[in-house]
Amino acid sequence: MKKIVILSSCIALLCSCNNSPKNIDRELSKQEIISLNAIKTLSKPEGDLILTNTCYACHNPKSNSHDNMLAPPLAGIKNKYLKTYPTKDLFVAQVSDYIFNPTQENALMKGPIKRFGLMPKIGLSKKEAQEIALFIYNNKLQVPSWFPKHFEDKHNKKWEDNSSK
Repeated sequence: MKKIVILSSCIALLCSCNNSPKNIDRELSKQEIISLNAIKTLSKPEGDLILTNTCYACHNPKSNSHDNMLAPPLAGIKNKYLKTYPTKDLFVAQVSDYIFNPTQENALMKGPIKRFGLMPKIGLSKKEAQEIALFIYNNKLQVPSWFPKHFEDKHNKKWEDNSSK
């Protein structure tokens, strides 16, 4: 009996350590794809203004170091999402869902959540979250000068800037 309890505890512990978000294997419905394809494409000035006024207060690409950040750089976030969700529709769906309603369960980047905490709700509508997610997907983002070295130190691999996708 004692062995069963220990084995059950080990299995529960291993399952609870899963770092993947609950929606990692998400497949979009035809209706979701149609809806995503109808998202307004923001102009460069419009998107940059939203990033400046809404995102860069915490994700500041001009910070001097990781220690001065309130959240990870958007270029790093984009890089991780592109590797995990490589299609435009899935990328926009996942990023906009998180922007609109950030939750621990659906967070892709567990390390930054441990470091910075869970992103607060920022008051964008679902449509606005989708528009900024599409803008992030379509545009090159600024990379803080210190970030490539930080990435290499943390991940033991060279930073490849995929933010120009």
